[in-house]
Amino acid sequence: MPLQEFWNDEPDLLWAYRNVYIEQEKQRIEIKREMINFQGWLQGLYNFNAIAGALSKEHKYLDSPINLNAKPKTEKEKKIEIAQRIKNNMKKGKSILEQQRSEKKG
Repeated sequence: MPLQEFWNDEPDLLWAYRNVYIEQEKQRIEIKREMINFQGWLQGLYNFNAIAGALSKEHKYLDSPINLNAKPKTEKEKKIEIAQRIKNNMKKGKSILEQQRSEKKG
């Protein structure tokens, strides 16, 4: 509140500024609470992945951080990702077959 308004205008104006300030502080505190809650949840998710990765052979810890700003993938991107997975699985299958063949020969 500017000093000119404080000294020369209506006294009720002070209460209007006060109420607006209190509402802004409540909103700021609520946003901070939500942020702390989300950070705690995210930390729990990372801990869960770490523990699951340590106790299970099938579950593996994350290779990269979780992307929180990820955009939804288009159909083309999904198809490319699936094709890449298929190629990787085929490479793994070929290497397993080659190992089995070399074990039989040796």
